[in-house]
Amino acid sequence: MAPGAGRKRGPTTRQELTRGLGCLIRLRLVKPSYVFLTTYNPNSLFREMRTEVSAELFARIEGLAQGRGVTEQQARRAFNVLTMMVIHLGVELSDLTIADMLHFQEAAKRRSRDRTVDGCHAAWQMLVDIGVFPSGTTLRAEMLPGQLTSAQLVDQYQIENERVRALLIRYLDERRPGLDYTTFSGMARMLVGQFWADIEQHHPELATTNLPSDVAQAWKDRVRAPVPGRETRRRWDVFMIVRAFYLDIAEWALADPSWVEWVFPSPVRRIDIEGSTRRGKATAATHQRIRERLPHLQRLVDAAEQWKRDRAALLEAACRTAIGATFRCAEVSYQRISRDISRVHGRRRSHLFVEDLTTAELINLTVAEDEAFWAWAVIETLRHTGIRIEEMLELTQLAIVSHRLADTGEVIPLLQIVPSKSNEERLLFVTPELASVLAAIIGRIRDSDGAVPLVARFDGYERVTRPELPHLFQHRDGFRHRNGWRSDVLHPELVRHLLINTLGRSGITDTAGQPLHYTPHDFRRMFATEAVTGGLPIHIAAKLLGHADVGTTQVYTAVYQDDLIRSYRAFVDRRRAMRPTHEYREPSEAEWTEFQQHFHLRKIELGTCGRPYGTPCAHEHACVRCPMLRVDPSQRRRLTEIIRNLTERISEAKANGWHGEVEGLTVSLAAAEHKLTGLDRTIRNRPGSTPIGMPGLRVDPGQLR
Repeated sequence: MAPGAGRKRGPTTRQELTRGLGCLIRLRLVKPSYVFLTTYNPNSLFREMRTEVSAELFARIEGLAQGRGVTEQQARRAFNVLTMMVIHLGVELSDLTIADMLHFQEAAKRRSRDRTVDGCHAAWQMLVDIGVFPSGTTLRAEMLPGQLTSAQLVDQYQIENERVRALLIRYLDERRPGLDYTTFSGMARMLVGQFWADIEQHHPELATTNLPSDVAQAWKDRVRAPVPGRETRRRWDVFMIVRAFYLDIAEWALADPSWVEWVFPSPVRRIDIEGSTRRGKATAATHQRIRERLPHLQRLVDAAEQWKRDRAALLEAACRTAIGATFRCAEVSYQRISRDISRVHGRRRSHLFVEDLTTAELINLTVAEDEAFWAWAVIETLRHTGIRIEEMLELTQLAIVSHRLADTGEVIPLLQIVPSKSNEERLLFVTPELASVLAAIIGRIRDSDGAVPLVARFDGYERVTRPELPHLFQHRDGFRHRNGWRSDVLHPELVRHLLINTLGRSGITDTAGQPLHYTPHDFRRMFATEAVTGGLPIHIAAKLLGHADVGTTQVYTAVYQDDLIRSYRAFVDRRRAMRPTHEYREPSEAEWTEFQQHFHLRKIELGTCGRPYGTPCAHEHACVRCPMLRVDPSQRRRLTEIIRNLTERISEAKANGWHGEVEGLTVSLAAAEHKLTGLDRTIRNRPGSTPIGMPGLRVDPGQLR
């Protein structure tokens, strides 16, 4: 036997060091860094630590994970995150704080390219469920920046003048209570960053908001200048914010003298912000956008419905198929593969994968069917209600209320829209189609006990986490979500992603053949247009949309020309039905002669009278005053003589003290001079003759033979 044959080899130096380091860690003599732990990732050591440190809490979390149906991979990652924190800090699981979790997130994500470390969200929710972290809190909300004070917003731009800085902070504090945080921070950005910070940069010598005219004009020119890389610039918003700043201070100074020292003329004039042409173009562009998209709405709805049915049928067929077997659905062959990444617990479904045998595409049917359902639910809800996207995401099961009519006892379902942009609560009638959609949503998100899960939603406009409520638009089973531990409200970007996917399947294009893009707000405008063209009074439509001004609703409604024609014809038909029938008989010979004589009577000395048939003369044949007079260019000399005669008569009346005559003659003189000015303009702008020649005839030479 060769030397050393059959002899068991001892541990290597690396193995001995690893075991020794593991013993030191278990004895709490070494506290490795997060970077080392995330790189080293000793799963066996983590399992041993969980049996020695906070074993009861870890066992409780494991039971909750099984009850929620979290996948083994997601649960293991979350357990490892908690174990790494316990090892690094040397504390019990119940001693962890929110600051500890945020510190781990910042330290460990350096090796994951500045992204959230896998398992952090689920680990946070585990600590919430066992009572370590406050209920309703989420890691995402804690990581997002919260609301800044007025001083913090102003100090971002490093204003040098302390007096102006104090003025800006005081002004923002006065305006803040009436605005949501997103609007307020945008106003601060424009007032401080795009106005005063720009003024200080170009004119550091200024110590007051009283701007010289040349300084104000130079600033407005810089605001109007195009920004490289951007097609448009919201200069009108900047002008309005700055003008409101000066006008607010002037108004407040009437009640509070402490504002008086800052009352100065506004550098932004009314003409700078009127922009009637700009508003008209924006309104026309909005109307054209709706006219392009409204005819294709039903096609988009059909595509979403078909997508939902196809995915549901495919998932149902795959569930009846054994792993490894093939099946056909909609004339396409699929094979179910053994890549289920979760187990079934209660109502939770496993993630079911199939392979398209034609394209070799791997499809997660659980996620695909979920995506198709929510795309359909979003489109149906938006088009039947006309609500804003944030209002849709805020809908809860509590928003579905009922009202009983006092006279008939009929129960009417209503949808309560909580205050959002306009800070106005309103109720919408739930149509049978909308009721079907809401019922499908509730049936999908409901737990096995019949209750809708409570979910805390992060309000991106106010940057605060709202209380836990039974939100309707909450997704489960890890749909587009890396948590897998809890339900979450759909994100606005996810809603837009669903619309884009549905449009891609519908194949809708514009007149140029390009894909037609829809936004969630387009459904709001289309809802308003369909409601108004369908006969709903526009002031009622304004109430349904939550508009305080009917003019805003008019901008939303794109009325078609054929709708105008139909409405006018309906008006004529109703008017004819109300008038006596003898007015619509055949005209007699005398009536027809009278009608023809009317056109002979329109010929007067100075030109032609344009009043309609059957109407009396409103000016008692004082034609020079009548706006219906059409002066003949050949009568210009006569009109000049009338003006000269009126001037002489006014002088005579003034000399004799006929004050009443003077007033009447002055009115006639002004009307005559106006007629002469219009006549000269017509003669001056009259186009000359243009010779166009005679059309030539193309003759075949062969025909001349």
